[in-house]
Amino acid sequence: MELDPNELGTLDLDGMWVPYVDLHDEKFIPTRITLGKDEYAFSSSQIIFGHGATLPGKIRDLRASGKKPMIAERGDRYYVFVTPP
Repeated sequence: MELDPNELGTLDLDGMWVPYVDLHDEKFIPTRITLGKDEYAFSSSQIIFGHGATLPGKIRDLRASGKKPMIAERGDRYYVFVTPP
């Protein structure tokens, strides 16, 4: 799936801003998302209710390993996509 940068928003996770896209109207969740020259691959998903307990730590770990995360929302889940390090 290719995204236009104008489709992105941001999600505040415990003081960290993460690129965010709303995929509620999509028929399926893609395994890869292209944004400009960056390609993001599906990494994991998490139910939205209660995400504050673990998702910020996961995002910190991904960034510390050199990956760039992006969050997609669909239904009651957040889907985490990352670029390779």
